[in-house]
Formats: sequence, structure tokens, C-alpha cells
Amino acid sequence: MSEATENRNTVHQGKNIRFSREFKGLSQEELAFKINKHQSDISRIENQIKVDDEILEQIALALEVSADFLKKFDFEDAAKNYNNNSSYLINDEAHDNKLEQNQIEVQENIYYPIEEFKELTEKTINLQRGLLEKNHKLDKENALLKQQLELLKNK
Repeated sequence: MSEATENRNTVHQGKNIRFSREFKGLSQEELAFKINKHQSDISRIENQIKVDDEILEQIALALEVSADFLKKFDFEDAAKNYNNNSSYLINDEAHDNKLEQNQIEVQENIYYPIEEFKELTEKTINLQRGLLEKNHKLDKENALLKQQLELLKNK
């Protein structure tokens, strides 16, 4: 695959971070504080196409979003899919009044899946948060066990 094609197929993870940060109402400084970085680091990260997985995980946790969302969500594809799946009205000149009524009915019945997407994202975030908390707890326990082992070895 050529580099140009590869770049077109690459999700801009930094833009996903920026979108999520702004959606949460956080400044770069606030996010930087949450992950113990400088504001300039956040600025640099938000301009990167690919972000280091470890940093991405930290940011996902701080923003309470799925790391997969930050890694894989492609706004351009989402917009194309939305536009391709939108309903279009057929203009029937012989029935202008009926057409106008149909347009009103269609507009009232347009389905916007954003609420379902938001709900699924929140569920994913909660699951991810639970897993990260369990992992953190296991890491602490592992560190304590290592300390105890060292103490036993030294006796």
C-alpha cells in the first residue's frame, strides 16, 4: 500500500482526542493536569495522526471515553455513512400539497441514532473504566506481593 493511501486510511487519533476533550468541556490545560503532562504536550498530541497507546489509554481514562473510540473512530467515514443513509424525498410536482405534507411527516420521523451511539459509548466507557480499575488494583496487589517476596528473600 502506498504511503498516500495509507495516510488516507489512517484515523487521526489526535483529532479524536481534541473532539472528546472539547465535548467534555475541558481545556488542554485541564486535560494535561489530569494525566500529569504539560499543555504543550496535549497540543502536540492533538496534532498527531497516531498517538502512543500508553498515552492514548491515559487520555481515554481521563476523558472517560473508550480508547477504541480514540484509536478507530473516523469522522469522515461516519459523515459519509450518515449522508449515504439519509432519506431523500421524491419531488412529485403533480402533488405539491401532498409533497409538502409528506416532507413534514418525513422530517418528524427522521431517525437520529446519536442517542443510541451515546448510550453505547457510555456503556463501553463504564466497562473500560471497570476493567482499568481492576487492572490497577491487580497491579497494586502485585507490587505488594513483590515487596513481600523481597522482604522474605532478605531475611
